[in-house]
Amino acid sequence: MIYRLMALSCLLVVLPALCLAEDTGGTLVALKGRVWVQAPGDAEHRARVGDRLAAGTRIRTGADGQAEIELFDGSTLIVRDRSSIQLSGIQRQKEKKTSLLIFFGRVWNKISRVVGKQARYEINTPVLVAGVRGTQFEAGVGDDGSVRIIVREGMVEVSGVGRAETISRDQEIEADTDGLTPLRPTPERVNWYQWRSRKRDRLRTEGRRVVDSFANRIENSKGELSGYRARQKEIVNLRDTALAAAREGDTAAIEEVRQYNDELVAIADRIANLGDAAGSQFGLVNHFAELALDSEFQMIDGAYVQAEAARMLRIKEEFDRMIAEGTDISMEAMEKMLMEMSEGRRGSLKFEKGSSARDLWGEPPKETTP
Repeated sequence: MIYRLMALSCLLVVLPALCLAEDTGGTLVALKGRVWVQAPGDAEHRARVGDRLAAGTRIRTGADGQAEIELFDGSTLIVRDRSSIQLSGIQRQKEKKTSLLIFFGRVWNKISRVVGKQARYEINTPVLVAGVRGTQFEAGVGDDGSVRIIVREGMVEVSGVGRAETISRDQEIEADTDGLTPLRPTPERVNWYQWRSRKRDRLRTEGRRVVDSFANRIENSKGELSGYRARQKEIVNLRDTALAAAREGDTAAIEEVRQYNDELVAIADRIANLGDAAGSQFGLVNHFAELALDSEFQMIDGAYVQAEAARMLRIKEEFDRMIAEGTDISMEAMEKMLMEMSEGRRGSLKFEKGSSARDLWGEPPKETTP
C-alpha cells in the first residue's frame, strides 16, 4: 500500500502539462536556505539564483528556506518556509492571466500589472480562488487546507464555498471547507507560526473529517469537468453539421461555425480554471499522504487518510487527461479557417495545401471514382 501510494505521489509531481500557459513563468532572483524546483517532466533539484521557471514549475521550500521570484509580468512573489506552490501550466485561450497554485505554506505577493477591470493575477488554493487587482497581500494555506488572506494594499476578490468577498487594505479573511469567515481588521502583529500550528494540529486530530471534505470537493469537480467535456463533444457534432452545410454553399452556416467555435473556446477556459482550482486540491491531498506516512506526525486515522489519498490521486490521472483534452484548442487555426471561408478562397471547402482546415480536422478522405 505504501509503495503504491508513493508511486502515485510521483505521478502527481512529474506529469508534464500538454499546453503550457504563456503568461505564467518567472525567474528566481533570491534564495535563502533549502529550496527545490521541479519543471514539468523533470526531476526535482536544488534551486539556484537565476533559474528560469517555466509555466508548470513547482517550487518547494524547507524549514529554513525562502525564495523570491520575479514573474514574467513583473509581479514579485516571496515563497516562505515550509511551502509548496506551482506556477500554472494550463493554457488559456482568451482569458490571459497569471495563475498561481498554493498547495500549502505561505506566499507574499506584490502584483504589478492590471489591464482594464479584469484581474490578470489569480491565486488558487484548496478552498478558494483570489483574483487580484494591483496589490500587495499574503496568502497562507495550512496543512489542513485552511486559507488565510491578508491584504496590505489594494483589493483582493475571493470566491469559494458558496460566497464571494472583496478584501481591502488592512483586512483579512479565512476559509476552510465549511465556508468563509466574516471580514475582519488585520491585527497589528500577525503570528503566522501560531496560525499554521493550529491548522497542523487540526489535521493530526481530525484527519478523517478533513480528507473526506476534500474528497467530496474533488468528486464534485470531476462531475463538473465531465459536464464540460460532454458539452464540448456536443458542440463539435453541431459544428460538423454546420461545416457540412457550408461545404454545400450555405454561407449562413459560416456564422454558425463561428458561434460554435466561440463556445468551445469559452468552455476550454472554464476547464482551465477548474483545472487550476482542482490542481491545488490534488497538491494538498499529496501533502496529506506524506504526513499520514510520517511516523513523527502521528496522525489519527492515518491509515484511512492514506487510502483516501491514494484513491484521489488515481482520480487525478483521469482528471489530467480530461483537462488536457478539454483545453487542446487552436484559436489561430479556427480563425484562419473562418477567414478563408468568408473570403471564398476555398470554394466549397476543398482542402488546400497548407490550409487551416487540415490543422483542425486532419487529412481529408481520398476521392473515389464511382
